[in-house]
Amino acid sequence: MAITFAFLSASGGVGKTTLALHVAYKFLLEGKDVLLIDVDPSAGLSTALLGEAKVEELGTKRRTLGDALEEFLKGERVEPGKYVERVAISNEKCGDRSLDLIPSGDALSDAMGLAWFSGSRPSPENLLKDFLEKSGVSGRYEVVILDTIPFYERRYTLTALQAADKAIAVTHPYGVEPARSRRMFLKLKEIYGDALDIKIRVLINKVDVRTKEGREAFKTIEEALAGLPKFQTTISNLISYTRIKKMEFCKDKKARKEIDELYEELMQWLGASIHLDSMPIDRSLLG
Repeated sequence: MAITFAFLSASGGVGKTTLALHVAYKFLLEGKDVLLIDVDPSAGLSTALLGEAKVEELGTKRRTLGDALEEFLKGERVEPGKYVERVAISNEKCGDRSLDLIPSGDALSDAMGLAWFSGSRPSPENLLKDFLEKSGVSGRYEVVILDTIPFYERRYTLTALQAADKAIAVTHPYGVEPARSRRMFLKLKEIYGDALDIKIRVLINKVDVRTKEGREAFKTIEEALAGLPKFQTTISNLISYTRIKKMEFCKDKKARKEIDELYEELMQWLGASIHLDSMPIDRSLLG
């Protein structure tokens, strides 16, 4: 069975999708078979890897995650290969690698609505988990990485959490983001209880300690997240991280060191695993 990671965030624009891709690529460099799943109907991850035209084409052909989930909800046999796109990533320093992607699109909103609001599923938050297990997807890969919509649509966050072994909540130190991240964590803790501390960790992205403003912002987020489980590794605000299709971080010694350190923390963290699928969820807290 695959190890599954979910990348979450309180807001958009924190670098969640970028970091999901970098972690996926690191697993590729370690020789793992990796599947990325875009759990965001706006298809940001899919567009970054495939381009807008290809994403539109796959939506028209009904070959996205939402289409697969709709088949699954209807009780039809799902062939995962129908929905998987092979993506090549080339880097002259780290070498050429390929990963698989299940892209997203508008159909995901329809599938999630069907699961959560039709009354046909007693535990709609387990939709993705059940799909991955019963369709055989989890058995085909060593690592599955979920990139989901920010927490303003909580059902996606809960669905990704249920399907994941571990979750990475990405944030940055600027503006209201530290407070939003803390509120998200505390709301999730209302739903899941203390076990959430083992399931999820906060990763601080876009750190810049070179300037006074950056240092003050980092101090602010450290205070805002006090008492919450966090990665020791922080990710710097480096331009090499933005060149995701070619994974330019490989040429940046500082960036590569950070990703290596994050990978080591992830591996150590997996030693303390807990599954939240068996825990009751108070749906009165979802609104």
